[in-house]
Parts: sequence; C-alpha cells; structure tokens
Amino acid sequence: MISPIFAVLTIIAGIMVITSIHPVHSIIWLVLSFLGSASIFLQLQANFIALATLIIYVGAIAILFVFVLMMLNLSTAETDLNTSIVLPISIISVMTIISLITNVNSFTTSNCISIPIPLEELSSLQSIGRGLYLDYGFYFLFASIILLVGMIGSILLTLDPSSLTKRQNPFLQISRDSHNLPKNSNIINN
Repeated sequence: MISPIFAVLTIIAGIMVITSIHPVHSIIWLVLSFLGSASIFLQLQANFIALATLIIYVGAIAILFVFVLMMLNLSTAETDLNTSIVLPISIISVMTIISLITNVNSFTTSNCISIPIPLEELSSLQSIGRGLYLDYGFYFLFASIILLVGMIGSILLTLDPSSLTKRQNPFLQISRDSHNLPKNSNIINN
C-alpha cells in the first residue's frame, strides 16, 4: 500500500518544479520529487528501482543540474525566444504524444513467443529486463524518444550560432593598406 503522504508530496514537488521561477528552487523541488518517488518504490517492495532512482536521478542528474546552473550566467542569458518557430513545433509534439498515448492499445506483442518461467528461476534484474523489453517495450521506446528530443533540444538551446559561422567584411578587406601588413620572411614580395 502506498502512503498518500508520499504520493501527495511527489505530486506537489513535481508541480513546484514547473512553477518555480528561480532555477535553483526548481532543482530542489526536483530532488524532493525524486525522493518521493523513490519512497513510493520502496513501499511497493521495488528496492532495486528505488535505489536506482536515488543513485541515478538524485545523485547524478540533479547534481549535474546544480553545476550547470552555477556555471551559467543567468543575468546575461538571452531571453529572446522566437515563438513563431517554437509554438507550432510544441503543438505538433503535444498532439503526437496524445495520439500515441490514446492509440497505445493498438501496439501488441501477440506475435511474440512468451514462455512462462517460474518466478524462482528469475532474478530481480531478469524480471525487470523481461518486463521492460517484452511487456512494456513500446513505453521504453517512447521514453527513449522523449529523452532524445530533450537532448537535442538542450543542445540547440545552448548552441551559439556566432561560433559556427565565419563572417567576412568585404569593405575592411578592400580598404586594408598593404604597407601596414606585418612582414613575413617566408613570403617573397614581388
């Protein structure tokens, strides 16, 4: 049985992650939501998943977010966002996710061969692997696509377009005085 205290705590912390204005406060709420979800896994007797949640999410990802926020200069960050590009992509993404969720029953594994194995012969990792890749394979692929889109989005958000392009100023090139150029001994002047 799941304690409603941890469930409500996790939901409130998840809402506060989204609604917090200050990024550091948002990360603190994120860590609290991870702790709440790990405690729910512990109550469900899923010890491995609870410890993996603590180690991976709280121990690695949340600390990485803290270091990234400490390195970023948030006061000079560019906040000019072109909504003419972002809004249609967001709407298409949300509609795609909703259509995938509503049509999830059409994806079946009925043509897969399933051999019943007694529970005593499976370790907890084997049962997690079988459940993850056989029973919930679609959800696993869907989560990996969401993570891929998030990774590409974070790369695009941090990409500096001025570092990729080299610009020429023809006026400066034409108006340069050849007498003021540095002399190089390897070049023979004619």
